[in-house]
Amino acid sequence: MDKLKQNIDKGITEFYLNLDIDIIKKSLKEDGVDVLNEDEKISKFSKRIKFMNNAIIAKEKTDNLLDLIANKFREAIDKNIDKPIASLKKLIEDKELSVQFRNLDKLTEDEIKEIIKGKNLVDLMDELDEEID
Repeated sequence: MDKLKQNIDKGITEFYLNLDIDIIKKSLKEDGVDVLNEDEKISKFSKRIKFMNNAIIAKEKTDNLLDLIANKFREAIDKNIDKPIASLKKLIEDKELSVQFRNLDKLTEDEIKEIIKGKNLVDLMDELDEEID
């Protein structure tokens, strides 16, 4: 019985999804719905969802790049590669954090991320790729 109900629900949903939008609007108008107002609300809601989606995607990309760069700095510290270490020290000095982060070998990835936040991550990544590889 549940399967029959699911098939009926699916059929009704597909019917309405494939129905001409003008017929739906006419039906809604007949039922007393202000279609123009609802269209405007739906449009605003749709724009809001798209904006939020783009913001989430951008944040994920930034977080992934931040993770990559922090890993590269950690690798440079572990391998004692001079240029990336000098770059990291300069970032620390620029942010005036030298007292807090004076032992580079003890830096956690989160601390490295905090140091590099606000910097151009793409430029930092390019610089690290040249220096480490």
